[in-house]
Amino acid sequence: MCKLVQMATLVLLLTGLALSPALAEWQTGIDLRYRLEVVDEHGFENDATASTARLRVELRSPEWSGWHLGLTAHGNRRVASNRFNSTANQRTAYPVVADPDDEGISQAWLGYRLGEQALFRIGRQRIVEDNHRFIGNVGFRQLEQTFDAATLTLNPGDAWQVDLRYLDRAHRVFGRSNPNRLLARADLDAWMLTVSRTLEHLTLTGYAHRLVFDDRPASHRNLGLRATGTLDGVGSLAWRAELARQDGLRELSSVSSQHYLHLRLGQDLGTWHWFGGHERLEGDGEYAFQTPLATLHAHNGWTDRFLVTPNDGLIDTYIAAGTNLGSWRGLVKLHDFRGDNDSRRYGREYGVMLTRPLPAGLTFEAKAARFDGRNLADVDKLWLTLTGNW
Repeated sequence: MCKLVQMATLVLLLTGLALSPALAEWQTGIDLRYRLEVVDEHGFENDATASTARLRVELRSPEWSGWHLGLTAHGNRRVASNRFNSTANQRTAYPVVADPDDEGISQAWLGYRLGEQALFRIGRQRIVEDNHRFIGNVGFRQLEQTFDAATLTLNPGDAWQVDLRYLDRAHRVFGRSNPNRLLARADLDAWMLTVSRTLEHLTLTGYAHRLVFDDRPASHRNLGLRATGTLDGVGSLAWRAELARQDGLRELSSVSSQHYLHLRLGQDLGTWHWFGGHERLEGDGEYAFQTPLATLHAHNGWTDRFLVTPNDGLIDTYIAAGTNLGSWRGLVKLHDFRGDNDSRRYGREYGVMLTRPLPAGLTFEAKAARFDGRNLADVDKLWLTLTGNW
């Protein structure tokens, strides 16, 4: 266990023992999620069927002169079918459903808040930046990605915000006891700086990432600029424009620079909403723009065909529409995927999702997606999920 987590855990234990009479003031949370996932992937004789249940328990202290702390424990277990490759159970005759059996501490942090001006946190923690494209918690999977890190958020006034993060280790969604150490965790020496300014109808954000991986050839730096806002006089029409450049570091210092572009437009029409966009991750046939710490399920398709950007890059043109059907919320989504270097068609993905809140803090979700490949394997996936939050 790294020094950051050892420090935070020691403070958690000592402070909890010292202040145990005040435990009634602590915030608690229970997150229980059952999921049935079915995968039919071309190239596998067997379909995958995964039935898993995840329990997450969170504890957060009140503030004592600005100091506070938090702890999250989790457990995930197969509750029925074992006909899937969890990445840890050696059942490679089946397609991958990356929800292995696991239990442990996913968060253990100590924080200090100085009014509205500053927030500091050290220890194992959940980190999400903007829309998860560069760093996220991969919340769709049963296990989440968390980081041994030190983070500082500053709000100096005049609608400015500065985020500075140092990442020491990523604990990945494949489980801490995964026999493949590179799936279990990533050893990092990474710095991330984000500076944003909010205006009346516009937010401008600049960011710089220096992500050094000590255990795999993936080190790189990103420099980018993002603008989001609404169109004046059009009401609920929102837009996004983002451009970034990626250069290799250390073991990848000889690779060519690659660029990232994302343009998006969306509108809320009351009971209906829609959005569409164009995302380009440049590639030259040998190296492509990569985002290895992202929540990738939220971006380039629900079937997860592009967890690593192909060497020829990726162009994703997408459109989606959603509506409310009584207590149900529905969404349909279409992606068209092509290579950046040669414009080769990878395929299209079609997705549909229905969500309904239930009594007693429960939510039901049904979700399905089909990847119709041209130069990649066809995949069909179905998810039935029941979540409870208390």
